[in-house]
Amino acid sequence: MATIKDIAARSGVSIATVSKHINGIPVKESNRRRIDEAIRELGYQVNAAARALKTRRSMTVGILLDSLSNPFYTTVISSVEEYLRENGYAAILFETKDSSERLRQGLELFSSKGVDGILYFSSHAENEVIRQCQNASLPIVTVDSIAPDIPNSDFVLTENAASAFQAICMLCKKGHRKIAVITGADRHFSANERLRGYLNALEENGIAVCSDWIQRDEYDMNGGYRCIKRLLSLPERPEALLICNYFMTVGALIGLNEENVRVPDELSLVTFDDMEWIKALKPRLTTVNQQAVRIAEQAVSCLLARIGGSDTPGKVILIPTTMTERDSVRSIL
Repeated sequence: MATIKDIAARSGVSIATVSKHINGIPVKESNRRRIDEAIRELGYQVNAAARALKTRRSMTVGILLDSLSNPFYTTVISSVEEYLRENGYAAILFETKDSSERLRQGLELFSSKGVDGILYFSSHAENEVIRQCQNASLPIVTVDSIAPDIPNSDFVLTENAASAFQAICMLCKKGHRKIAVITGADRHFSANERLRGYLNALEENGIAVCSDWIQRDEYDMNGGYRCIKRLLSLPERPEALLICNYFMTVGALIGLNEENVRVPDELSLVTFDDMEWIKALKPRLTTVNQQAVRIAEQAVSCLLARIGGSDTPGKVILIPTTMTERDSVRSIL
């Protein structure tokens, strides 16, 4: 049976480095890859019970999230679980369904299971959740929003404002001036940030703000449907539109089809998140793409560092987006 010494010899790192990695303490990425490869090649099996006794850890992480129906969250969590597994951790998932009572129940469950840390996925993070974890000396990393009133905590999220800014500037370069936005309610951090990026881009390009072309509603299909219906009922319609949420995009597309609005001939369209089904649409949509794998990697790395005893100041890690230009935007230059 392979030993830690064998793993060290095969991977070319020290026994101490192998031991750190196996016990959930972050090591250099290059070392992690070599150690994991050696573990696979030699068929090394970690004795989880012995490790838990030695480290006084449960080797579990709680994942607290608003909704399992959010495809962005599920994509990130899929990568999170893979990174956790590579580091010897298992995950316990709890969906809050935006309920304060379920938030409390989730925290109680994680406490009873003795999790070593929590990844908190929320578009409107509750300060009290983070405070409770800090008071209990339980490491927590928040994904997808920031709680500005909580000092010395860690947050990992998309560069929302910069992403919307770049999308609007792209539309301006195509000659568009009458540009609308559909985004979520003001309780959602990402919705506010994407709106801020939209407004900054209009100012940067010397375009006056039309309040009627700023539509806000719930981050769901019905919200997107209501927003597009309101836009299409205006005396002057926009000629380009940024939709800041996956579900809102679905609802807006339903409304556009009902009104027989042709994309991009009558309305250029840019949306957030490049989901698989989008590739089946005609015209193919131009999308702003969040980097789910990078978000997962950064969130897990940050949490494992805290579990390992890191006492560096809290930080905000912003992950840039990419843009895929397809057929839903036309040039009017």
